[in-house]
Amino acid sequence: MYERYSVGVFFCLFLIAFGTSGCKMGKPSDQESAETSDKNFILATKYIRDELFDDAVHCLNDVVRSHKNSPESSLLLGTIYLDKKNDPVTAIYFLKKYMDECGNAKQTQIAEQLIDTAKKEFLRSFPAYNGIAQNEAELMEILKSLKNQNAALRQQMVTHRQKISDYETKINALQNTLQSVNKNKENLVSHSPHSQSESVTVHRVEDGETLSSISDKYYGTSNGWQKIFEANSATLKSPKNLRVGQQLIIP
Repeated sequence: MYERYSVGVFFCLFLIAFGTSGCKMGKPSDQESAETSDKNFILATKYIRDELFDDAVHCLNDVVRSHKNSPESSLLLGTIYLDKKNDPVTAIYFLKKYMDECGNAKQTQIAEQLIDTAKKEFLRSFPAYNGIAQNEAELMEILKSLKNQNAALRQQMVTHRQKISDYETKINALQNTLQSVNKNKENLVSHSPHSQSESVTVHRVEDGETLSSISDKYYGTSNGWQKIFEANSATLKSPKNLRVGQQLIIP
């Protein structure tokens, strides 16, 4: 892997770890001095010398969070993510951050070459495109194609989410309708159509029963069958049209 790097990632790590990178020309600014004097930065350089790169990344991230400008830490993070952690995307982020904060043209040129290497490493992570890009223009064209594919997938996700939302709306409407029907059934069973204050009883029809026999059971006379029929006219079309299991309101 290291032979592919035309820049020399280890060279960058060596320069910064031993305090000789010199981002700005001339005397370091107060911000640069604050960064390189930070205890986490000093500890990170020690971890790099000892090849404890995960610990170095942890310390350098603390430096980046603590200082408004931290170019040296960004360059270190970019080279570590590229060379040691095989994460070219994160490497590009920190290398570009370094270029934004560093005024040394020579060091910026090194960062640009590292970014170019990181882009090629990123492309190699896609087996279907391995070895296709021969130059920067081809690389950018392939990356553009990948972005377009991602945009199309995102649009498909939006469409599917809208369909799911529509289905949820329909389900909610059906549930509301079902609740309304159940409520109406409860009202039909528990209330007489003739009088809200009239006391009622619900009778389940058994095999062989007639309205007359049911009337005799509840009123002591078969003459009350018409009263039962009228109370159930919504569900009982004929006095003889009784069904086993049917529920009748007995007013």
